[in-house]
Amino acid sequence: MNELPIHFFTIVLNGNPFIQYHIDVFRSLPFRWHWHIVEGVAELKHDTGWSVENGGKIPEALHRDGLSVDGTSEYLDKLAEMYPDNITIYRKPAGRFWDGKREMVNAPLPSIQEEAILFQLDNDELWTKEQIETVHRLFSQHPEKSAAWFWCWFFVGPELVVSSRNCYAANPNYEWHRAWRFTPGSKWTTHEPPTLVDLSGQDIGRKNPFTHFETEEAGLLFQHFSYVTEEQLRFKEQYYGYTDALSKWKSLQTDHHFPILLRDYFSWVKDSTVVEPASRFHITPIATKGDGGWTWCGRRGEEQQERQPAKPASKIVEVNVSQVTPKIVIDGVYFTEEHRGIARVWRSLLEQWGASDFRDHVVLLDRNNTAPIIPGIRRRAIPAYNPQDLQNDRAMLDQVCREEQADVFCSTYYTTPEATPSLLLVHDMIPEVFGWDMNSHTDWQDKHRAIRQANQFVCVSENTKRDLFRFFPNLREGSATVIPNAYDQQLFRPASSEAILKFHMKYQIEKPYFLLVGPRLDYKNAQLLFDALSLFPAQHGYGVICTGRDRGAVEYGKLNTGSEIYSLQLSDEELAVAYTGAVALIFPSCYEGFGLPLIEAMACRCPVVAYPSGAVNEVGQDAVLYASDAAKMCSALCEVQKPEVRKQLIQAGIARANDFSWERSAKQWREVVETFASGQQSMKERQTQHLLAGLL
Repeated sequence: MNELPIHFFTIVLNGNPFIQYHIDVFRSLPFRWHWHIVEGVAELKHDTGWSVENGGKIPEALHRDGLSVDGTSEYLDKLAEMYPDNITIYRKPAGRFWDGKREMVNAPLPSIQEEAILFQLDNDELWTKEQIETVHRLFSQHPEKSAAWFWCWFFVGPELVVSSRNCYAANPNYEWHRAWRFTPGSKWTTHEPPTLVDLSGQDIGRKNPFTHFETEEAGLLFQHFSYVTEEQLRFKEQYYGYTDALSKWKSLQTDHHFPILLRDYFSWVKDSTVVEPASRFHITPIATKGDGGWTWCGRRGEEQQERQPAKPASKIVEVNVSQVTPKIVIDGVYFTEEHRGIARVWRSLLEQWGASDFRDHVVLLDRNNTAPIIPGIRRRAIPAYNPQDLQNDRAMLDQVCREEQADVFCSTYYTTPEATPSLLLVHDMIPEVFGWDMNSHTDWQDKHRAIRQANQFVCVSENTKRDLFRFFPNLREGSATVIPNAYDQQLFRPASSEAILKFHMKYQIEKPYFLLVGPRLDYKNAQLLFDALSLFPAQHGYGVICTGRDRGAVEYGKLNTGSEIYSLQLSDEELAVAYTGAVALIFPSCYEGFGLPLIEAMACRCPVVAYPSGAVNEVGQDAVLYASDAAKMCSALCEVQKPEVRKQLIQAGIARANDFSWERSAKQWREVVETFASGQQSMKERQTQHLLAGLL
């Protein structure tokens, strides 16, 4: 079989400085290659027609008779003279533009009359010699493969890269297709995204490509210097109509509060693309700018710096592991759900750690780009959780923990690694207390697996801790620490009279109301309030606001009381207003692990009437009015409106709310992590000493 050549193609206008990088890589390749360079201005039509609506245009300053004005044309002419057998330049007659980029990429194809690897090489995409040789080897060894997908390190500054995936610059549906198995007669039907079809009309790129995973494992992450020079930003601002691109880019370079959301600076980015320093991932930029101009590493030539062979991303991360101890890896799996309570707890803790020196000890695992962006907290992307593939997920978590040199693993829910010492946050024992069938819900099975495997526990209340040991009596004594939840002190505070009035007007609330947060008819016991209201003489003069999505409680209230029932989906900001304006928060739940609404309401100067369950008594203490049946609840609805009772409850509630602080809880968490990690290290040392003693 004849050796498979590579035909590179590049479309370019004003390509300096990056156009000068590639030739020293190509000329050292050990196989046959050809570089097709298409120079000139592409009209804003076809694939790029969208930029016209943005205000994109082609000012005269961008070109000279349709060609480059920055010295690129002269450089290309010299290259063609030096390598006449390897380089072909394609240009329009003077003063004419290309009919869009599609015409540009199709221009070289008629001259390629052999089977080859067709390699799209954008001017600012830099590959090492070793990477291109690897691409050639993969295609040569796998003739069944039709194309290849790649990931890249996408630079948005000389030292800044996009670190997230499944987002802008890392959309796996069309980024980055860069190599195809070409046969004569194939053509491009689109350039954005690049779609190459054969004579039968079949999309070559979709036949049987190397996947992102396969090329990443082979170390094929190229470096894309898309937004690193002012000239690039000026061009994008003019040609694509990206408003204020240059000024926003300059602001991005001065922001050091990582990780950063790219959309905060680039208005054309709409998703949660994350930007971080390249140094965090042990990336050596191939292109660097000094006082003497741009220099390169990763190619052949006098300016080449010593460079290690390309590595998969997983290995890059492993090299970059910070050496701080202890290191805690947190699986952000719960952020894939819409549930509010647990997610709010973890977000609050992470925000506290991100603002402290403990941030260097924390790695947040981001399941499929669903974890929140927390300033100061490093994220690492991992696949979405698949409960049907538990063993592989456990193995993956263990691998990540090894690469991160983690001392402690902690899940935001109930995922578990195979062997890494784990710390488990236990919120409640609701299914166990009510005797529900553990086999009926995979989450509960995962919970029991996590409890049995965990080495240490944090419980949100003494009540939860007692129940944990009641249902798992074999747990090691002293293995659980109580660290209470808290509330957002900036968010949950008394609202102004104006805010309350606007809230009433928005939701057309015309009566004084009682507030039910997340009511249901199960153990949440919402029926207790409605049964009490049915006994309440003035029930028609009151309303009940029910937050959440459960319709059962709302329908029960409408059928059994004469009160106005409002079913509202409130933001956290609106919830704070609702607390402040309520007659009282009614918290009828028969069982809670903690009860966040209790202290949120207290902080907003809202009196609380609650069912006297264990954790509620513990959290509420004497700042709550308790009622255990409908008659007592009916009496409490009257009692809470007496001025002296109301004043006492509000004052006691404020004092009790002040006992809870995320800052304090985050510090307690840190102490638990440090103590636990130290104990694990001591255990390892004792085991090692015992083993050595046995050998001696």
